[in-house]
Amino acid sequence: MIWLIRINKLKIKYNTLAQCKLENLSLSTALLAINKTVIEHLRKAMKLIEKDIEDWIKPYATIVGGQKEYDLKLREQNPSKFFLQLTLPNNFQEYAIAFHSFWINNKIPNDKIVVRELSDEEFPEDNFSRVTWKDFHDRKYQEFDLNKAIMDSIKHTHSYDKQFNNELYPVEGLMDKEHLISLVEVVLELYGNQEIELFYTFLATKNWEKDLIYSGRINELPKIFEIDNLRLTPSLIYPKEKNWVVNTDLDLAFTTMGGETKFITELVNRNIHEIVKIAL
Repeated sequence: MIWLIRINKLKIKYNTLAQCKLENLSLSTALLAINKTVIEHLRKAMKLIEKDIEDWIKPYATIVGGQKEYDLKLREQNPSKFFLQLTLPNNFQEYAIAFHSFWINNKIPNDKIVVRELSDEEFPEDNFSRVTWKDFHDRKYQEFDLNKAIMDSIKHTHSYDKQFNNELYPVEGLMDKEHLISLVEVVLELYGNQEIELFYTFLATKNWEKDLIYSGRINELPKIFEIDNLRLTPSLIYPKEKNWVVNTDLDLAFTTMGGETKFITELVNRNIHEIVKIAL
């Protein structure tokens, strides 16, 4: 992710230099043009604002929410429904869960694959590829049951073998970049470039000092990765129109979503076996 950010900044720099060269401009003029381009780029980024989280979504935010009482029986009987009720208001047409990916390193020779706790060797993250929850269970010759898989991820009681050194398990509080980009694309197509707010609980930041709220347009959302102080994806993402919301809870290996039928349907159709519609 970091190298992508650096590459993007270099592209801004060298594209501007190339344009100046074509136009036979001086070096000083080129540097001024670069500075102007970078400033314009930064102005488009999300802005940190001083305000409290919106009242309509605050009860569902991690830690700050002052959460209502919940049904522990439902947690065991229907975990997907339970966590949707826990993390989202019940006024949307449709709901879905986006599962944070498993990761597999297919470059490790079979004779080098061992139980993770027996290996100290670290492998480059670029060698790992995303795997859906269903496909991971298939690899382990385990039947995939959505609700059972959710509870296994909560209790860390997976029914398959111990974790191997060629496997990375889903990260709690970290939505897949692919799902975040898909969200941006769907919102742009259905609603235009909506004004949104991002809520970060302080535990999702690097210094753990305070909760943060950013404001901007939906097309600026991917630029949030350029902010050094943020270690996870936003805890909450929602537009000013309040017609959808995305909640990535710190303690969950999946993200919950609510919105209009067309919004949820489009996300599900673009992310088969990764984002799943759930009846509430």
